[in-house]
Amino acid sequence: MNVKLYYAYKLFKDTMPIYPVYVLMFQAKGLSLTQISFLLAIWSLAVVVFEVPTGIIADHWSRKNMLLLGGLSKAIGYITWFFADGFALFAIGFILWGISESFCSGSEEALLFDNLKANREEEQFGEIYGKGTFYSGVGVALSSLTGGFLAALLSYQGVLVLSAFFVMVSILFLVKFPEVNFFKEEKAEDELEDQGSPIATLVDASLLCLRNKQLLTTILMLVLVVGASGVLDEYDPIIAKNYGLNIGMIGVWISIRHILEALGAKVAYSVKNLFSKIGVKSDFNMVSLLCFLSGGCLLAFGLSNGIVFIPLYGLFYMLLSSAGVIQEEYVQQTIEEQGRSTVHSLISLLQNVYGMLFIFLLALAFTKMGIYLGIVLVSVYILVLSTILILTYFIYTKRNLK
Repeated sequence: MNVKLYYAYKLFKDTMPIYPVYVLMFQAKGLSLTQISFLLAIWSLAVVVFEVPTGIIADHWSRKNMLLLGGLSKAIGYITWFFADGFALFAIGFILWGISESFCSGSEEALLFDNLKANREEEQFGEIYGKGTFYSGVGVALSSLTGGFLAALLSYQGVLVLSAFFVMVSILFLVKFPEVNFFKEEKAEDELEDQGSPIATLVDASLLCLRNKQLLTTILMLVLVVGASGVLDEYDPIIAKNYGLNIGMIGVWISIRHILEALGAKVAYSVKNLFSKIGVKSDFNMVSLLCFLSGGCLLAFGLSNGIVFIPLYGLFYMLLSSAGVIQEEYVQQTIEEQGRSTVHSLISLLQNVYGMLFIFLLALAFTKMGIYLGIVLVSVYILVLSTILILTYFIYTKRNLK
């Protein structure tokens, strides 16, 4: 695989100027906050429902084709919004977007890993995946920075067309990806028919995650700790406003935060090498240190009550972004004969269900305790849960050595 094509695909895939303004578009079309909340729930439900089945299909059929269908689904969803005047078409667009997310989840990582493995370059997965995530973050940052201006200049319909155009450009790069699927090839050679069934694929993936206690602990760290940042960022505008940023600077800050996340992904490979040089060899230990540091940054930010400390908030995201890349590499390297897309889909399912629950609890905490104490509570949660998972991982590792 030409990694430059992969980077270009990631950049255009997430350069979607409709991102920062679609809620405003819903309001402009007369939707109430309750209806908008239902739309967001519909998106989440679509992702959860289709997550695992699409992962299994990707392993048994084609990861590349799943990515192509995912891109087309998102583009059609945006065009559906172009013609929407009420709740129904917006809901259909969100369903298509949710299907797109589930189609791409796991397929992207599996296709990249197997392409690298075909060239005996799988050890480079972490570095290339991190850089790909960097370009994805740059796309999101550009969207956040320019979405409002483009909506004012082109109208919401113009921004929707532009977003669909960028999706189609990403598909043009995707078409050039080689299709490599070692799981499918191995199952085709297997003489036992039931070994290649979709149910068997799901069972094998589930057993891998449950029986390998070190992998299970790593997945829990990814979902419960690193995943906290993916929920907290939904409140970025409110948090920035409470720390004194005016409305003009909030959009700029959100773009900067996305850039910091992107940089965290890009330097993850360098961070891993640095940890190795100072004697930290285990990927899990590296991730644990990053989670502790991020929790400390968030705690200091929550206690500060001052805008001068907002860089600590950005550092929190940057550190967890590096942790996420290192964890993803560990998961990919641990998978053997199991379906890569299926394993990743199971993890994504946990992340989505956790996210839906955590966003409710976080909203409750911010309402009852206020923004500052709510942030402190999240930081304590990260530090305490990281400690519990570290001890759990240590116990399992010690048992395996006996």
